[in-house]
Amino acid sequence: MRIKRWMVAVGVTLVVAAVGGYWGFKAYSGSQTAGGAGTTTAKTGADGKDGAKKADPVLALATVDFAAAGPATLVQSLAVAGTVDAGRQAIVRSRHAGIATGMTKRAGDRVQAGERLAKVESDELRLRIAERESTLKQTQAQLTVAESNRAQQRSLSDRGFISKAAFDSAESGYVSARSAFEAAKTNLDIARSALAETVLTAPISGVISKRSVEPGERVGNEMAVFTILDPASLEVVVPIGAERVAELKIGQKAKFLLDSGGTAVEASLARIIPTTGSAARTVETRFALPANTTVPAGAFLSGQLQLAQSVAPVAIPRIAVKTDVNGSYVWVVQDSKAVRKRVKLSPSSDETNALVPIAEGLAAGSTVLTLRGAEPNDGQPVTVPGAAAPAVAEGAASAAPAAAATGGAASGSSK
Repeated sequence: MRIKRWMVAVGVTLVVAAVGGYWGFKAYSGSQTAGGAGTTTAKTGADGKDGAKKADPVLALATVDFAAAGPATLVQSLAVAGTVDAGRQAIVRSRHAGIATGMTKRAGDRVQAGERLAKVESDELRLRIAERESTLKQTQAQLTVAESNRAQQRSLSDRGFISKAAFDSAESGYVSARSAFEAAKTNLDIARSALAETVLTAPISGVISKRSVEPGERVGNEMAVFTILDPASLEVVVPIGAERVAELKIGQKAKFLLDSGGTAVEASLARIIPTTGSAARTVETRFALPANTTVPAGAFLSGQLQLAQSVAPVAIPRIAVKTDVNGSYVWVVQDSKAVRKRVKLSPSSDETNALVPIAEGLAAGSTVLTLRGAEPNDGQPVTVPGAAAPAVAEGAASAAPAAAATGGAASGSSK
């Protein structure tokens, strides 16, 4: 077969183009490899694998961001709450029905024992007295007749004019009349005594906490009219779980606050009622308030009961203690740097206390961080108020407020 000249020329051209493309691709690949190596070296130097590590920002602490570890008296406490009630109080009741009159005392007024508070006008009692007075006069007249008859019969019996049986009949009539007279007199005394009960007096000295009746209103039998309490006997009635009663002792102190706030008031455990509620399984306790307290009866108080005290050689704020899967740790300041240290808490620590005792891992006098939120980096430079800022490497952030620096630390940690 005859090969044309133009076909030969095309073949030579294709071979030359293929060889040139191969050598060009090889040269291009070599240059990219060299350039990539340079980039990697630059990144390594920036990230710090083979070069200098990027410096953490300086953490500027405020006075609320750190505390000193040291000895402290720890108080074991129990949360308590209850209602204020008077240990000494009385309810003045009307023994008889009638109309209330002569009321001059109102709620909030102070009264003395025996002081007159009101009078109950009872028509029924007055009529009863009149009836019994009439009965007494009638029996008294009958007694007079019986007594005269007995005297006559005795005289006749002594002279033998009548039999002994006749005299005994006269004697029996006299005894019966005498008994009727004594009964009528007793009934009249009872009625008069009941009338005296219509005058209501204060059984104790104190303050009227409630008046249930207004002047002119009708009261019923045994109806409560006044409630009087002794303000010097105010107590906080607190229900406490039966399982905690063994920890209670008469005289233990508790600090209470009104729900609306205000100044704390101290009370002491005065009584433990030895009965348990069947449903709530609680025991009623009463804490005596100071005699001059301004806390009103009926107020709801909450506070802490001091159960026991102990002295810890090393204690720190509870907020300074952090935990992870390996246990507890704290951040301390050493050589102007934040250092993470493992600690062991005392097994007797009370979780309700603001301070926590340290058993191992921390010496007294150490400065611990109480930062909230993000934690610093281990070895991050810190400054405390009044101390000079540590030297900052070139390219590192300058000192910043604690909140901003903490945010920077969190960003560093996330990397």
